Amino acid sequence: MADTQVKYTPSPKAGNPGLLSSAATTMQQRTRMLRAVYGGTETMRAMGAEFLPQYDKENDTRYNSRLASTFALNKMREAVDAASAKPFRTLLKVINGDPDLDLWVQDIDLQGNHLHVFAHQFFNNALLDGMCHFLVDHPDTYNMKSLADQKASGARPFMKAFKVDDVAAAYDMYVGGDVKTVHVRIRSQRAERDGFKEVLYNQMRVIEIDPAKTSGIVQLWEQKATSGGSNWDFIEETPLQNMAEVPFVTMYAGEKEADYQVRPVFIDLAYKQIEHWISTSDQRSILSAARFPMLACSGVQIDPDDEAQFAIGPYKVLYAPEANGRWYFVEPKGTAIESGLKDLEKLEMQMDMMALNPVTGTHRQYVPQNERDIQETRVHSVVHDLAIQCQDAIEKGIRFMGQWTGKDYSQVQVILNTEFSNTKDRLLEVAQLATLWQNRGISREVLLQEIRARNLLGDDFNLQAELALWQKVDEMMATGGDNMFPGRWTQADPAKESGGSAGSSTTGTPPAAPTAQPKPDFPPGQLRPKKQI
Repeated sequence: MADTQVKYTPSPKAGNPGLLSSAATTMQQRTRMLRAVYGGTETMRAMGAEFLPQYDKENDTRYNSRLASTFALNKMREAVDAASAKPFRTLLKVINGDPDLDLWVQDIDLQGNHLHVFAHQFFNNALLDGMCHFLVDHPDTYNMKSLADQKASGARPFMKAFKVDDVAAAYDMYVGGDVKTVHVRIRSQRAERDGFKEVLYNQMRVIEIDPAKTSGIVQLWEQKATSGGSNWDFIEETPLQNMAEVPFVTMYAGEKEADYQVRPVFIDLAYKQIEHWISTSDQRSILSAARFPMLACSGVQIDPDDEAQFAIGPYKVLYAPEANGRWYFVEPKGTAIESGLKDLEKLEMQMDMMALNPVTGTHRQYVPQNERDIQETRVHSVVHDLAIQCQDAIEKGIRFMGQWTGKDYSQVQVILNTEFSNTKDRLLEVAQLATLWQNRGISREVLLQEIRARNLLGDDFNLQAELALWQKVDEMMATGGDNMFPGRWTQADPAKESGGSAGSSTTGTPPAAPTAQPKPDFPPGQLRPKKQI
């Protein structure tokens, strides 16, 4: 019988922990391009000929001038920021927690950031790079004598986010039918002051666990930032206990190709923006050459010594040795300019589509409603699924926080906004729900739940408190002899309109037979007002 036991070999204390895994090598090549495009004009110019090729026989002066006059239409930033904002339009909610977790949520990373802000940044980085990570860490309490000392120090678990470039390697393993992270190498940097100078040190933390146990190690390595590569010094190793896996959480936003390797959801948009960058540069160059007529003359012999200075462009003179000497202006017809403009318009429309823009520009001024609905459905389904993945990632991180402190947070839920329809549509839906409630088709609780799900109630809305309040109102109305059904006192009762009785005020069921309507409790001579509209 084959040996199925997972074998564990601790990381050595010598070597080069900065070596990249194959997945990290692939991802860092992609994120370098994605980050440059997301940065817009400044970072795209910094990429030089990699994004804007230099033409044959184009001198450096002319190329640098062309590069400096090229500006980015940053659809990439617009797309990422717009998509990442949708699930965070309303405050992130954490339910089924406890007082400790409620306090931690207010400062989830020990940097003063609420979990809502932290999760939004995490989601934004995942959309841009294709994935993002965070580590659930805990301050070192190894030298503290007791739990009381630990609480007095304020030590508690926290989350720390890491971009793709921060992770040199990460490995998962199937253990007991579940996928667990067993090894992570995370980059960081620290600064040491030497007088008025600053010395930078690159750091590498190696975090790994023994898959067959609930323990592992954490190593710290350092090198001077100016050392240039592989000269890493082993600093220390500390135990990692009571953890069945590395408390490392990853969210994928795109097509997963392998563990920690993904094709980002907006990578095609990034390539399209580079294409637009090149076309914009060409178009601007054409306009520079064609916007001003060129002065020309004929019947002039060019001196061979001046042949090298011969050039075509604005403010240049064209010489041609013809029999009849004359001066005149040469102006292009503009066909190439029009073709370039059409190319840019086409590229911008394609960029809108890749940016998940539901109101994609076309050659028409009006986008038909059915076409817009199809596009919105496509957009909402993509962002909706990613929002659910983000919820799952944050919930997993909270469970890790519970493991650090011996708490069971398996029932904790994180709620993000997944209702992306516009306000007009949501109001129409609520009007239909209100009609159902008026006709006794749904309960008040269901009505309020549906309204809250459409983000039409404030972040501080408390459903249970609201239901308790209206329960008291119902009891007061019943005690006052109004004979209204529970939950229905705010509207006319059909039984009253027909002269019948509402029957029992506790069952909420129609009466078996109509009875006389009790007189309203109003001063003599004053009648109960009736609805006029």
